[in-house]
Amino acid sequence: MTRHTFKSVFMGSAMCLMLLAIVHRQLTSVDAVGFIALGVFVGVYVLAALLALTLPVWAATRSPAVHRFLKRIHWPKLHHIGLMMIGAILNAFSVHMRIHGGLT
Repeated sequence: MTRHTFKSVFMGSAMCLMLLAIVHRQLTSVDAVGFIALGVFVGVYVLAALLALTLPVWAATRSPAVHRFLKRIHWPKLHHIGLMMIGAILNAFSVHMRIHGGLT
């Protein structure tokens, strides 16, 4: 496993744990703190997706300086996102099974 593969799987696992903690708090809590945390978690990713879609179009048509900056930064590939999803799914499965008695 290469360093980049490991980092992607690890980051997916870490985000999975954050989301599981937020969803668990929402499901077991009577207050609205879990709902607010879940909304912020999802909202940040929606905002990031909107920026990822609109910023390159704006930069290509309006700002040469931003266009040069965007060419230098890292843009995730589908393979990278797939590795993160694999890490998240494996971590969610193992944590869920461990907590609910499926793994000993």
